[in-house]
Amino acid sequence: MYPHDLQLYQNVPIGEIMLDELQEICETRLKVLTLVERIHLQKLTMSVSQRKVALVKELYKEGIDEFARLINSSECKSHTDVDIRVRRRDHISHFVLRSVVAFNVLKKRWFFKQETRLFKWRFSSLNNKGIKQFMRINDFDFTPISQGQKEDIKEYLQMSSSHVSNIDSMQFYRVPFSHVTSLIKKRKVFVMHGEAFVPEGEIAFMFVPYFKRILISSFEAARENRAKLYNDERFTRIFANLENNIHIENTILVQDQEVQQYVSLNQLDKLSETSYPLCMRVLHKALRKNHHLTHGGRIQYCLFLKGIGISLSDVMILWKNEFTKIMDETTFNKEHSYQVRFAFGQEGSRRDYQPYTCLKIMESIVGPRDYHGCPFKHMLQDILEDELTNCGFNALERSAIMNLSKDGQYSAACNKYYEIKHNCFNDTLFKHPNVYFNESVKHHTYRYHGQDLETEDAY
Repeated sequence: MYPHDLQLYQNVPIGEIMLDELQEICETRLKVLTLVERIHLQKLTMSVSQRKVALVKELYKEGIDEFARLINSSECKSHTDVDIRVRRRDHISHFVLRSVVAFNVLKKRWFFKQETRLFKWRFSSLNNKGIKQFMRINDFDFTPISQGQKEDIKEYLQMSSSHVSNIDSMQFYRVPFSHVTSLIKKRKVFVMHGEAFVPEGEIAFMFVPYFKRILISSFEAARENRAKLYNDERFTRIFANLENNIHIENTILVQDQEVQQYVSLNQLDKLSETSYPLCMRVLHKALRKNHHLTHGGRIQYCLFLKGIGISLSDVMILWKNEFTKIMDETTFNKEHSYQVRFAFGQEGSRRDYQPYTCLKIMESIVGPRDYHGCPFKHMLQDILEDELTNCGFNALERSAIMNLSKDGQYSAACNKYYEIKHNCFNDTLFKHPNVYFNESVKHHTYRYHGQDLETEDAY
């Protein structure tokens, strides 16, 4: 069952395994997936292979040598009992975690993203022999073009593969263009007569979509498998412990009823003053003042509003009410309404776009007319000080925040902003503006409810 170190996990594992080992290998895999997420967020400017190297380094540091060797595998040179055991544990841990997350939408989405990244990074380890083994084992009929064929279209291959240093020594595969739409979108392959010519360095793009389809289609069976074990306390306990070990702090709880019941369109002005992080407060204020935001600001703020639970219809009303103060409704519908529906997954690829993380916001490219990005990183110091003054901060408070901003401690500056605004101590830096918002609303809600209870007790 295990002829290759890299698997597509299409078959159900068979055989026996002790429950202690089952829990241990699944906990180890969760540690690996958590590291995958952390490295992905911290190393956005790195290539796939560079992130893989960073992951392997972290795994050795954590003592997860078995998985580190598996991820670093370039080809399957041996099939010893140890090799088979490692591949089997990889297979079982992946398969069981599918069932662990199957009933939780957000944790399932987290698992899907990290497993896809891990597959892509592992694929980057394979050399030509390892890739050919993988293709043969999984019945992928992608054959490399001959040297004569390469010579006939060499000029076009060079134009489309400018990132490839040596065309002559590079192997190219002829595949249906529909298999590599992401490469076509990035203008990285030559297409002729419905076929794409993919350099070996980009071949992972042919298999990642296939892996995604397998994973998506597997969750229904995973739910059934878990449901069958509901009466077995041994498994329900293990599954519950594993699910509790999945921390999705970078995934927004869009359906957080504790927050949503206090959010409506007519409350945004007040919430922007009390509970918005400064990046979103600046965008809201600019929208109200200028009745317009540039592309980056529209996307950043629109996804934030989606994350706090504002519906598509309400967001459309907000944008239309503001934009039509400087343009007619026809222009708005033609130039801007599509983008709002796109952000909510109602147009284009219909993806479930998530609100931006703080790291993504900090990585934004910001121009002179833009209001998006991170104020603590992108704003000029005098403008930042004016914003803080407008928030009601005194000179000492402004100085504390701006000193952190000047030192490049942008998250710490945001945290200090929160602490001063809420008159509290917060020991965990925010990684997401929507998490900031949720915590702020809860803070105000619980504080006011506490005051009500004290009043009732007094009476």
